[in-house]
Amino acid sequence: MSDVSPPLSLELSIPSEFGYERVVREAVASFARRIGLNSERVEDLKTAVSEACLNAIEHGNAQMPEMRVGVNCVWENDGLTIRVLDHGLKRYAGHVAPCIVCKVHGEAPPRGMGLYLIAQLVDTCGFETSPDGGNVLCMRMHTRSMA
Repeated sequence: MSDVSPPLSLELSIPSEFGYERVVREAVASFARRIGLNSERVEDLKTAVSEACLNAIEHGNAQMPEMRVGVNCVWENDGLTIRVLDHGLKRYAGHVAPCIVCKVHGEAPPRGMGLYLIAQLVDTCGFETSPDGGNVLCMRMHTRSMA
């Protein structure tokens, strides 16, 4: 018998409708608390996951309710990995880092801060390729951020 236990995981699937990101946010927060993430990091995670789901709903799935957004969370001994998957109706083609000063002074549109915000709240994030052609945003929080 092996002493190695499988990683803890959580999988969710939501329609591409605004509001469902709140369901994901609360489910992922409960999962993160269960594995021992401290309350400050749980709040960071809630914001990052919400932003990732909103991007998947609006951009990746073009707000088509019949399209699903998948969220996969895996806890392994070195941290928590969250993947948010869409169908890639609009493929992620990279982005330009926002000019915060321009936005504050009203010289740039107020939108477009989601990926920047996500990157500030998690330890690492980036896009992965999906075999089915969708976009996959992968976020990671390491154990050093634990309580």
